Amino acid sequence: MIDYIIIALFIVFMAFLVFGFNRQMQEKAKQREEKLKTKKDFKKNR
Repeated sequence: MIDYIIIALFIVFMAFLVFGFNRQMQEKAKQREEKLKTKKDFKKNR
């Protein structure tokens, strides 16, 4: 019985890690896109 509890906790923990990691990566990608946009606009305006 205790094995199932440990396995379930492990699965939940892994899902939580993957979810958090994906969200962080998406935010970083957004920031990177915004930086690229500002660089392009800067070159256009010069």
